[in-house]
Amino acid sequence: MVKKYKILQFGFGRYGEQIAKNLALDGHEVYIAESDKEALKNASKDGFENLFVVDIENDAQLTDLMLDYGFDYIFCAYDEEEKNIYLTITFKALFRSVKIIAICESKETERKLKLAGAQYVIDTMVAAANRLYYIIEKPAVAEAIDKILFKDKSIIFEEIEVPKGSFLDGVNLKDMAFAKNYKVIVIGLVDRELGNKFIFVTRGINHKIDAGDILVVIGKKDDIYKFKKLLGVAA
Repeated sequence: MVKKYKILQFGFGRYGEQIAKNLALDGHEVYIAESDKEALKNASKDGFENLFVVDIENDAQLTDLMLDYGFDYIFCAYDEEEKNIYLTITFKALFRSVKIIAICESKETERKLKLAGAQYVIDTMVAAANRLYYIIEKPAVAEAIDKILFKDKSIIFEEIEVPKGSFLDGVNLKDMAFAKNYKVIVIGLVDRELGNKFIFVTRGINHKIDAGDILVVIGKKDDIYKFKKLLGVAA
């Protein structure tokens, strides 16, 4: 059973609404903070009771919320990426040990959020595509992903470029049995020959891996380190 957390979510827009509903369905105690009163009205209609009108530039308001309620996680779920970056920086400055989850829509924003101190960054496009597949085809895996997100800090995502002449250069993706042989799961790849297009492995494509392709993998830090070492990639 997934542990239940007290979560303060900022933003109740197109992403925030669905995130809050999913968190609540999983049994987490969700509090919604917004500067937009109309958004809070929508949250109230959806059954959320713990609602706060908050100016994210008011450090005193943010501090009072943390001290009064002792949240386990801050979830930065604004549609506007710059707000999520600002909130991450602000909360890390006010409470160094606070745990922050944030959403983004680009690799550049993901990089900035991680530099700002977010423990977890969710690419909304990747997450939506993968979760939709797993919910329909593999619900047990979807539950495992939820556990990874909120519990297991030793499991990470990593982008790995395939070196020329490595044991992956020229082989078919489905022939490798990554999970069995290397204890990592490949969720997708970027094919240089196809114009840097990202391909989800969940689509069932048997892709030939070439040098320069980028594998997107998930696994424990130590296992990913060993996998990269076998590939000859600097860890």
